[in-house]
Amino acid sequence: MASIKKHRDGRKRTGKRRKKKLKVIAMLAAACLVAVFGGVYLALSHYVGKTDKDVICDNVFIGTMDVSGMTEREAAEALQAQLTTDEGRMAVLKLREHNIEASLKELGFDSPDMKKLAKKAVDYGKKDSVWKRYRQMKKLEDEAYVLKENYTVDEKAVKALLEEKAVPLLQGPEDAYITRNEDGTLNIVDEKEGETIDEDGMVQNISDYLNEEWKHEAFSLELAVIKEKPEIVRADLEQVTDELGSYTTDAGGGQRWTNLKTGVGKLNGIILKPGEELSVYDTTAPYDEEHGYVEGTAYENGQVVPSYGGGICQVSTTLYNAAIYAELEIVERYPHSMAVDYVEPSRDAAIAGGVMDFRFKNPYPSPIYIFGEIDSANQLRVVIYGKETRPENRSIEFESETLSTENYSVTYKAAPNRTFGDMEYTGSPHTGREARLWKVVYENGVEISRDIFNTSTYTKSDQIVEVGTAGGSAAAVSALETAIASQNRDAINSAIQAGYSGGGPEEEADSNTETETEQ
Repeated sequence: MASIKKHRDGRKRTGKRRKKKLKVIAMLAAACLVAVFGGVYLALSHYVGKTDKDVICDNVFIGTMDVSGMTEREAAEALQAQLTTDEGRMAVLKLREHNIEASLKELGFDSPDMKKLAKKAVDYGKKDSVWKRYRQMKKLEDEAYVLKENYTVDEKAVKALLEEKAVPLLQGPEDAYITRNEDGTLNIVDEKEGETIDEDGMVQNISDYLNEEWKHEAFSLELAVIKEKPEIVRADLEQVTDELGSYTTDAGGGQRWTNLKTGVGKLNGIILKPGEELSVYDTTAPYDEEHGYVEGTAYENGQVVPSYGGGICQVSTTLYNAAIYAELEIVERYPHSMAVDYVEPSRDAAIAGGVMDFRFKNPYPSPIYIFGEIDSANQLRVVIYGKETRPENRSIEFESETLSTENYSVTYKAAPNRTFGDMEYTGSPHTGREARLWKVVYENGVEISRDIFNTSTYTKSDQIVEVGTAGGSAAAVSALETAIASQNRDAINSAIQAGYSGGGPEEEADSNTETETEQ
């Protein structure tokens, strides 16, 4: 037993010596590794530390520009200078035999990442761990580090250029349309397919070329042409078979007649698809000589004044009445400031640019067609056609009701620029009114409903009488001005007669002229 115990103790001592030896060896190995690692780290740190942290390393490029040795600011300024030069480069967009030229600046050319690229160029080989920085810098000894530029163009600018210069060179689609014969029958003219520019595609094509192939020089690209289908085809218009509503007003004559002719011509032939809306102002304006209008008359601040396009409200009013008989959806309608004489109160629809418009919408599931003309009987006529879906035994009528009136007054004003005692009627006298329009529905000729359709207020406008005071004696003028202030016609006439008797103008009071301006 003693020998066994002695043997075990010897083995334990041997094991302890072995472990101690291994521990020493491991410590020496670790020390060597630390020394080697430290030496390598110091060597790498020394290598990467030779570069200025604020200066871009050698062999670094942004696009085609060598920015080696530049600071971040210098690189950004160099890129900006290049951008300014590049803005003058010309792009030629080819459309068959046509060439459309534009500078890159016109296309909204930009390089929005210049400052970021300059910062990335400075940071290359300066950030991250020593090991990564070393690998980056060693790699620069064999090959360049190139940062990719990002060039953009302005979508709106490119599309505007194409719309202005390219699209008009192509034959666009033509919608099917309707013509009306003298006997009232309708003809359908077939649609035609057309071509247009793929504007979205061209924005992308230009951007792709600049970022993938461009060498900072002038270039040319083929424009992408695509087929464009018409919005209205024969099948749509085949549903337009019935007269839904119509109305006529007397066209009169004079300059105003020309404006009626021009205005109704701009509305004639319009087709509204289901749910589409029409603005009469947008359709008929601008009201100037260039667009076929002449100087007519219009209401302004209670007066009738000369105005280009004067009379367009009669066109709008005639259309309004046709529209309500067709039972279209009225979106916006205003009465005139003063009552008009070509329709009953509450049947009018005034137009004033930026203030009043007449707008309506097609509520039917099929298109409607607007026909307008001044016919051989000099009647301004508007007819609305569509597909009749209302019951045959149903009919409608509109009745105007005047609720109250306010008569206009006569106001006398002294006119120092007129001969003493002369009178001239000016202004535009109109009676004020409150009115409403009833919509009455009949079935089999029997009234089944009566509803208020609209209400209208028309202000009164006084008659102005200018009384001349020039040429009378001081006393006569003073007496006449006092009489004018009283607004009493008899007193005014007496003052005029007294003025003549007391040394005023030799003409007799009875010879005074009274001229009404045209209303």
